[in-house]
Amino acid sequence: MTGTELDCISYVLRNYKREKKKYIGKNAAVLVPLIYDDNILKIIFTKRDKQLNNHSGEVSFPGGSCENSDETLRITALRETSEEIGLSSDHIKILGKLDDEYSITGYKVTPYVGFIVKNLRDVSFNCDDIEVERVFTVSVRYLLDESVSWAETWVREGEKRTVYFYKFEDLVIWGLTGRILFKFLGIIKKCLV
Repeated sequence: MTGTELDCISYVLRNYKREKKKYIGKNAAVLVPLIYDDNILKIIFTKRDKQLNNHSGEVSFPGGSCENSDETLRITALRETSEEIGLSSDHIKILGKLDDEYSITGYKVTPYVGFIVKNLRDVSFNCDDIEVERVFTVSVRYLLDESVSWAETWVREGEKRTVYFYKFEDLVIWGLTGRILFKFLGIIKKCLV
């Protein structure tokens, strides 16, 4: 992965006309964290602790609900990333925002894409033991390989929805994280030719 490709991703995200959803009473934000592992661009994910009430054991992006002290949702995404996996906002460059999404738990979620300005080998994750079971990275190119992903049509409350799945080792990325990932990959794939 070259700096030119990262410049392309940054350009595409800056010019992306994102879908803004109506406020439904609860706001949240997540970070889609990009990082180089030598010359390979990867995405950082967390596996949520099995003891959590919501989304236990699932793969997610760092993030959470907006607190009264958060002046913006960008601050929410950065604060939650710091709290969950120990990445300081000093090392994160926000590249853009993706479409707002509604979560199954009743939040309007705004995804931010951030580039970690350190190489993976120079980062030590300090995970929140209550929320995060582990942190792992997956190559962007791996996720673009159609043989590791699929979609299913589900009906929920009488409404058809497409649910996106990505297989990585013993894990499956799906749900809100899968939906955000699917949209992100669709937006940036032209930069990875």
